[in-house]
Amino acid sequence: MVALVAVLLVALVLGRRGVRVPGLVNLSHLKCGKCGVEFDYRWVPGTSFTSVRLGTSRYMRCPNCHRWSTFNVWKTRVDPMTHHCEIVVGPS
Repeated sequence: MVALVAVLLVALVLGRRGVRVPGLVNLSHLKCGKCGVEFDYRWVPGTSFTSVRLGTSRYMRCPNCHRWSTFNVWKTRVDPMTHHCEIVVGPS
């Protein structure tokens, strides 16, 4: 268990520095249905640090309006090397 957490943390740190870690850390571009703000969400398949997992979706708070909503993170995945957004949330 400790080794798995260590691997995930290393992958997250490398991802923030621009090193691509395919399959371990995904990036989704989401839009809040309540306030309309668009943001990126970093997530690791099979784990949840800042949200509740619901299959391919996550139940989490919008970083702008702070209301809880369901976001489909699987269908909204983007390439972290080519996509850029001002607001990024998720495990850091």
